[in-house]
Amino acid sequence: MREISLTRLLRGPVATPDRVALLSIWFKDHNNPRYAELLPRLERLDAALLRLSDRRIPRGIQFRALRWPRPLLYRLALPPAARRYRGLLTLDPEQIPAFDGPIVADVDDPVFSARAVAQLNDPNVKAYVVTAERAARRYEELGVQKPYVIIPQGVSVSTLAQGTREEQAARRRPDEVIVGWMSAHLLTRDDRDGANTLYNIDHLLELWERVHAQVPNARLWLIGGASARIAQRVAGRDDIVLFGRLPRERALATAASFDVSVYARERDQGIRAAKIGEMIGLGVPTVSYDYEVTSDLRETGAGVLVRTAEDFVQALVSLLTDEPKRAVLAAAARRAGRELDWDVLAARFQRDVLDRYLPY
Repeated sequence: MREISLTRLLRGPVATPDRVALLSIWFKDHNNPRYAELLPRLERLDAALLRLSDRRIPRGIQFRALRWPRPLLYRLALPPAARRYRGLLTLDPEQIPAFDGPIVADVDDPVFSARAVAQLNDPNVKAYVVTAERAARRYEELGVQKPYVIIPQGVSVSTLAQGTREEQAARRRPDEVIVGWMSAHLLTRDDRDGANTLYNIDHLLELWERVHAQVPNARLWLIGGASARIAQRVAGRDDIVLFGRLPRERALATAASFDVSVYARERDQGIRAAKIGEMIGLGVPTVSYDYEVTSDLRETGAGVLVRTAEDFVQALVSLLTDEPKRAVLAAAARRAGRELDWDVLAARFQRDVLDRYLPY
């Protein structure tokens, strides 16, 4: 990816036929790990990135301030871009009507609405990208008639901080086993947005009480921004460690020290779970409820899928107390993880998406 200014996108010289335009909001420690890892690896992109502050409060204000004028920005910036570029990779389907040329849409967070269907059926859209077959089937059921490509969520082992891995390995006590979970936020039901199953960990903590009672040498490592209520709830406990929010490479390096990961969300979120792909890529076995979004665990043999809370507890206890069983699952995860490395996925994206649907 080559970063360009918005001015260059608007008034720069005509790009060579191999270049593909991209316009996106961007900030350090990007809120979308997929794009932070994938886009810089795509050599054909000329990316005009609207960079926001690295500081949380100013960034939030800037992001909200851009919400309403964003459609106007697209209408002003993309028609000139269409005169300079033969193709557009869009991360926001709202850009589609404004670009008069071939478009590929990456839809990592699908919205199954009539508006989204109409956008993807626009004559200029040559194909769209999803992370799971399920999303494409749903779009087809709703009437989207364009070809699609599946590029799943991945992980970049090459970005792991070796020093962090060694540091976290040194934190382990002799003979202890580590259960881990990683999320942007760690919330309880009384927190703002605490009902969101992406961030609520009440159920996980309830399961943990039962697991730890049977495996006293186990500890739960939690990576993410813990609310004040969560911090108070686990204060003084020796069996739960809060790491807080970590930069992505440090978070992944820390997660690589998990003996077992858990996916204890109580509802199927409907799209492939990025966290599952990351754990597979790191070679970490996972215990999860049996959802379609976690089907990679079944297909790769990298984890255990369960139906009930009781099954969840027993499966986790079994893995924590049986090192050879964990080793078998970890080996399966490492084998599958080679195909989920972002270097591999980016090469597929360039070949199967950009070169095929936006050729030069």
